[in-house]
Amino acid sequence: MSPVRTTTRSVVIRAFLGDLFIAALKYVAAGLSGSAAMLAEAVHSSSDAVNQFLLLIGYNLSTKKDASKFPFGRGREQFFWSFVAAILVFGISGVLTFVEGIIKLTTHYRITEPISAYVVLAMSFAIDGYVLYISSGLFISKYRKQGYHDLFSFMRDFRDPVLLTALTEDAAAIAGVTTALVGISLSLVTGNNVYDASSSIVIGIIMMLSGLYLSKRSKDLLIGEGISARDQKKIEEILKSNKSVNKILDIKAIYEGPEKILLAMDLNFNDGLSTSEIERAIDEIEVSIKSLIPFVDRIYVEAEERNVDIKFKGS
Repeated sequence: MSPVRTTTRSVVIRAFLGDLFIAALKYVAAGLSGSAAMLAEAVHSSSDAVNQFLLLIGYNLSTKKDASKFPFGRGREQFFWSFVAAILVFGISGVLTFVEGIIKLTTHYRITEPISAYVVLAMSFAIDGYVLYISSGLFISKYRKQGYHDLFSFMRDFRDPVLLTALTEDAAAIAGVTTALVGISLSLVTGNNVYDASSSIVIGIIMMLSGLYLSKRSKDLLIGEGISARDQKKIEEILKSNKSVNKILDIKAIYEGPEKILLAMDLNFNDGLSTSEIERAIDEIEVSIKSLIPFVDRIYVEAEERNVDIKFKGS
């Protein structure tokens, strides 16, 4: 999978268009078949479409510049809108779908026109599968580019909620389609609609669990989650290798956007260094850190030399 021209924004747009199209088809199939699982999938795709729309709002707002009001940029717009999407769309839609399945368990109904349901589910699987292929391709590309060898560690350290949300949605969509297909098929074979209704419940649970996971990730970034232990170690190694640095007093870094880190350091330099020598050492540190961790956007250093605080503001 080599997404040569794929960006997070293009992934979200593809997902939005696909979800919008397939949601309309699922509502038609749900009306024709009377299947609870099909209706659950229609709600699922509708939620995904609204979710992608919210992600696009966040992505576009994050690129706007207003230095006087937002001196560090508006990168956190993506964190906020990802959080809103997870809570409002996944949470509410998941609960509604779950409750609908419970109601259907106590309701007598029969599935009609199953062919329409099968056709739409097959189309949905193809479309969602394609979008998952694209989003996972971009995800794996970032995984390899950042030099990780453990996928789980990369997922834990990943700080792009928009791509993470799109990827999770796509995976949940495939799981939902598969669940609906199994439920409808078992109900048709056995003549017992409990399987169809249960599928709606399972789809609701899938949506709620996805929303819970994504809201937790976005919330942490929104309130100022720091950099990964892996990047922290890289910075410490760079500082320790610099001969002008005597002691690392403190390192603090937060994400101001998915690929924008603000880094602040409190360092003690060797005695006897002049101001120009300290400035030169800081320049070397900045170059080394930004070459190793490209997401670092701004670096602020507070230097201590001969018990006198000298503050330097990096670029």
